[in-house]
Amino acid sequence: MMEKKKPDFLLSKLLKSIHSLYPEKIKWKDTDPGIKMLQLERIKELTESLASSVEQEQIYAAQALGCLRITDEFVLSALRNTLQVCRSQPVRYEVTRTLVLFGCLDAAVVKELIRHLKKGSPTQRKDLLTALAVALHAWAAGPESKVTAPAETGPKGSGSAFSRCQYRQPQYEMKHNQHHCSSFLSQWSVVGAQSRLIGTLEQLAASQDRTDDSVLLAATCLVYLDASNPAALEALLRCLTQENMKKKMQALLMLVKHVNVVSADIIQALIDQLRHSPVCKHRADAANLLSTIGLEPIRRDGLEEEVFQLLVEKLHQEPFLVVRQTVAMTAAALQMKGRIWDIVEKQLKEKSEVSRRQAVVSLGVLGLRNKHVFFTLLEMLEVDSSPAVCIQVIRTFCTLGMNNTHVLKTLVLKEQTDGALARECVKALKILQKLPGARRGLEHQISQLS
Repeated sequence: MMEKKKPDFLLSKLLKSIHSLYPEKIKWKDTDPGIKMLQLERIKELTESLASSVEQEQIYAAQALGCLRITDEFVLSALRNTLQVCRSQPVRYEVTRTLVLFGCLDAAVVKELIRHLKKGSPTQRKDLLTALAVALHAWAAGPESKVTAPAETGPKGSGSAFSRCQYRQPQYEMKHNQHHCSSFLSQWSVVGAQSRLIGTLEQLAASQDRTDDSVLLAATCLVYLDASNPAALEALLRCLTQENMKKKMQALLMLVKHVNVVSADIIQALIDQLRHSPVCKHRADAANLLSTIGLEPIRRDGLEEEVFQLLVEKLHQEPFLVVRQTVAMTAAALQMKGRIWDIVEKQLKEKSEVSRRQAVVSLGVLGLRNKHVFFTLLEMLEVDSSPAVCIQVIRTFCTLGMNNTHVLKTLVLKEQTDGALARECVKALKILQKLPGARRGLEHQISQLS
């Protein structure tokens, strides 16, 4: 009976699964000395396994060390020593990937990385580039790294992608993410190591194969190394012409946040992402990037009205609250909130039940401009003929945290009735009564929400 071949270990899939299981806000604190002792023993066993005569044990040890992200000096020393003395190509590949993930890009590691990028399989190439992107992202987020602005005499020549885009000053502050590796990217032991790596990445990014995932990954790594690299920009702009929405979003994030370029094509791609992307996070990211770009470039390219209409629609059509809230913040950043308030507040008086309900949903994330709007909603809750509109008013009060005495009194009265409206009042009262009493002043709440 033939033994089943074990599936290849994919770093990209592992990182995705770890992120979904253990989000960043969850921090593990192992203060028990016994646990720490067991951890040290396990790390010691894995480093010893790197010198094993059994190839599979060496591969597993390198993979496990990469997953654990423990980069004490004796671990790094064991990995480097294995890379120096081991002749097994599968082992050298796994050790190289782990060292790259740790950000240890000295000359020997870079040489081995380049060899695998050129001669490895597409899966190996993708996984190595994923590890490199993780390390470079951590480096780029550090306070010692600075985004390199392109020189006026640089790659903005005629015919290049740079000539079709406009640079802007970075409008964000990158926060430092502590990386475990002590010998990070600043320690290139040979001057040529970085230039050789950039050359290899440029070759990968220049591929015209639309199905090759390495193109986007290589361009991403290039941007982290040199934000003005023309090959990276060309590759990222090509990704915008693909149908794959995920790739397009990744390219847009790099173009706007890191390369700091703006063009009509980029703005239009963000509009398409916000309107059509099936992933709620990508829709929220697209709204955030529009606010990062700012009103002037959007107005200059003649897309202000299209963006405005899209934001108005997404405030009530978007099914996820977090995306609607992001859209509301984008409207404020683009100085469109006042116009939207004017439209929405007029909708509250329309005969159409659908229009009134949409207006109430929009106010749930826009906030209330003044007391008049608040009392209009309160009146709608009492007299509106549509139960759907009344229920949405209650949900809007909950979303906005409106637990003043006017709201609570009305909800208590409606609670005494029957049907879906009464059940909604019961749920709302449980939520609002848990909020701090200091927030129950109407004047304070209106000022906070506007």
